[in-house]
Amino acid sequence: MTTQACCRKVAPVIILAGQSNAVGVGYTEYLPRHFSPEKVAEFAAGYPTQINYFSHDKTSGGFVPVGLGCTERHKNTFGPEVGMAEVLTRDCPGETYFLIKCAVGGTSMWRDWLSPSGGEAYDPEARAESPEAAVYAVDHGQPLPTGWLYNELVALAKSSLAELSERGYTPQIKGFCWMQGEADACDAALTEQYEARFTALLRDLAEALSPYMEDCVVVDAGISEVWPMYREMNRMKADMAAEGPRGVYLDTVGHGLTTAKEPEGAVDHYHYDSDSVIALGRLFARAVLDHGV
Repeated sequence: MTTQACCRKVAPVIILAGQSNAVGVGYTEYLPRHFSPEKVAEFAAGYPTQINYFSHDKTSGGFVPVGLGCTERHKNTFGPEVGMAEVLTRDCPGETYFLIKCAVGGTSMWRDWLSPSGGEAYDPEARAESPEAAVYAVDHGQPLPTGWLYNELVALAKSSLAELSERGYTPQIKGFCWMQGEADACDAALTEQYEARFTALLRDLAEALSPYMEDCVVVDAGISEVWPMYREMNRMKADMAAEGPRGVYLDTVGHGLTTAKEPEGAVDHYHYDSDSVIALGRLFARAVLDHGV
């Protein structure tokens, strides 16, 4: 190892990916109901943890400090990265973590996230024309090139790792936090095929991002009870995590995460309430820290 390489500081990286509950639909207006004024002010001020994101219809264009608003372009919402940054800042003083977030609402494993070894339909050239165009297509049921979001994740991760290297760091991916499965859990056949496709995604991602993922903890979050096949999906997620060398299953139902309170008067039962979005992020970060090497 060269002297220059020895002197490069390690940059711990965590990937956050999935669909809308990874994007985050926690409304900032409800935070004061669940947290003290001091904690709300802390969330609003942001954290030294850095994030580079492709989040629904919004991109950061490089690493920026984690705070409220790394979600959708036209919503006053926040995602799990806020709870993650809170834990990482508190429990790893003096160390800066870097998050790479790639998440788009309504996306599935069988189409959007399909990876090279996940099925013959995978298109290696598939990419988003733009975040806004991709979201419009997803929201209106229009076909998108199969595997486009997997490709976006790989491209974002590679550019992020390159940026860190250019800044003098040695990046190491410590965690892959996955909040997805809701779209596939609406259909029994798609749920049945989920394990093979997710296994393929992890294998392909590890190959695409080699050698950065050698010590990566895979944290797979369960889905809420509102989805038709949630029991089958969560059982599958738990089994896959138990079989992996560094797999962790987050039982979101068992941890009491809720979708039944917000927004007031027009409850969105498909997305986690604001306190549960924070809780999800905290659980993700804690799992990576507790199970990492």
